[in-house]
Amino acid sequence: MADEPRIHLGPFEFRPASIQMSGRPALAEWKGPLQFAIWCQRASPWWIGDLINRGEDVFGEEFAAVWGETLSTEMVSRYASVARRVPPQNRKANLSWSAHAAVARLSHPEQRRMLALALKEGWNSDDLNKKVRELIAERKNEQKKA
Repeated sequence: MADEPRIHLGPFEFRPASIQMSGRPALAEWKGPLQFAIWCQRASPWWIGDLINRGEDVFGEEFAAVWGETLSTEMVSRYASVARRVPPQNRKANLSWSAHAAVARLSHPEQRRMLALALKEGWNSDDLNKKVRELIAERKNEQKKA
């Protein structure tokens, strides 16, 4: 399609649903484009969430027309919610978006503490989700006792 977005990195052309290559790139030429693709995959939920939140701040409900049918309402809501509740200063590039979603309901200081523990202990998002549920359950038990 002539109007589809394309990004060129050396002999690699990134398209919405494919990669095209010019010639036969040397092995050394693959590292940068592959790292770029992985970086985009990890960063895109944050980018989408931040863009939606800021767009809605500026344009209100009419901003929904910008994303139209490209994303489901559920995904838009999830990306925006996590991006709104986990501020950029709490986000850890070495952890998945799902790990951050696990801590989104916590206070900002608790988010920082739990994300730091996840990095230190090597927890995946499922481990972190379990630890957050345990923390919330402990807090509820303490409130009942008080």
